[in-house]
Order: sequence, then C-alpha cells, then structure tokens
Amino acid sequence: MAAFGTIYLDTNIFIMAFETRNDASDRLSEIFARIDSRSAAGFLTSELTLSELLVRPIRENDAQGIDQYETLFAPDHWLQARPVTRSTLFVAATLRAQNAYLKLPDAIHVATALHENCSHILTNDRGIKGTYSTHPRAKASLPTTPLTAIRPDTPTLSSILQSLAA
Repeated sequence: MAAFGTIYLDTNIFIMAFETRNDASDRLSEIFARIDSRSAAGFLTSELTLSELLVRPIRENDAQGIDQYETLFAPDHWLQARPVTRSTLFVAATLRAQNAYLKLPDAIHVATALHENCSHILTNDRGIKGTYSTHPRAKASLPTTPLTAIRPDTPTLSSILQSLAA
C-alpha cells in the first residue's frame, strides 16, 4: 500500500461493495478478497460505519445482512474499526466549523481518518472533498499528515488493486 499509505473506508464504500452490482462494486469486492493479514494495517474505518451499515438489514429484518456486517467488524478481521472518541468529536466539530457543507457523520469519518494518520479517504460522498488537515486550534494532538479524498472510480480502484498485488 506504499502508493496510498493507510486508506480510510467510508460507509458508502461498503454499501457499494455489498449492496449494489456494477463495475465499482466488482472491483471493491476484488480488493476486499485480496486483502490479507499483511495488508490489514492498510484499511480502517470508524465504528460509526457499523451503525450506518446495520440500518438497512435491521429495517428489513435481514439476519444474513446483519451477520455479514458483524463479521466484517470482528476483531480478527482485516478491517480495523476505530471507536468514536471525545477527541474525534472535537476534531469533527472543528471540521464542521471550517466546512459548512460537511455533515456530522462525514466530519466524524474525516476526523477519525485524521486521528489515525490515514493518507486517503475512499468515499463516494460528494460532501467529503479535497484535502483535510488538523486545525491548529484542535485540542487533540493529531498528526499533521494531510488527508485526501479519493473516489471509487476505475483508475483509483485499479491502483489500489495494483498496490495489493505488489
């Protein structure tokens, strides 16, 4: 994952991978299938993602969907899930104060990615755009590595696949 560093996966990436069928979902499924214990440090998300993902299967009483997402977030799985902490929430509030277009769940995702020193956030959410960095007034001591939003388009997903093959 040298070309990307650690990639934060937004909730909509899992929805694309598991709940839709198109070229992007096929590529995401291939990425998830290629991830093993050697690359586990390369992908993470927030525990908020689990809550967002469970809404549809709970609403539809879909036990298989619930199990699928619970398995994805199991501690021994390739995906690292980080809790929403007070310092994450402070950074999320700071991000929202700076970016009026950023909704609270999106700000929590971006803040978690910043807190975990991710280089990129893979998202299909147009509200998450550009590059983010820690605001100097944020009370949390966060790394200063900028976080860049990337989209699940063919060139990006192909590059991620190539990094996993290396």
